[in-house]
Amino acid sequence: MDKDKSQDEKPDLKLVKKEADLTIKQRAFVDGIIKGKLGSFKEVYADVYDVTLTKQGKIPKWVEVEASRLMANPKVSLSITKGFERRETNAVASSSRTKSYVLERLMRESKEADSDSSRIRALELIGKTVNLFSDTLEIKESRTSDDITQDIESKIEALLRESAEQ
Repeated sequence: MDKDKSQDEKPDLKLVKKEADLTIKQRAFVDGIIKGKLGSFKEVYADVYDVTLTKQGKIPKWVEVEASRLMANPKVSLSITKGFERRETNAVASSSRTKSYVLERLMRESKEADSDSSRIRALELIGKTVNLFSDTLEIKESRTSDDITQDIESKIEALLRESAEQ
């Protein structure tokens, strides 16, 4: 049994290296920026890279240059952008989940509460979420400037008559 040469040959496989991820300090820098614990990226850089403060207790000027270089790194800037997007998505999802949870609990309370007052209060709160009750009534009427002028003149005449009678 002769084996065909094409079956014996193995394909040329190459190991493709994954691009290096962020270093530990770069990751800490990105996390610090996203969390916003410190005031500026310069302060985050100084904190992450353990920069020694000047005698006056200030961050050295070279830190801003280094922090800017780090921010210009495509991997770092992309990680920051993705981090902010995740944070926004999580905040919206969390807000939506909380609202759903509260409304669900209010619906359950409005049906299963032990006291009538609890059921009524739950229904009232549900009504407020859909603007069922409003304390103000807004009436919009359009008047021309001539109508307004005429109203003002008639009110002035009425006031003048009242003051003349006294």
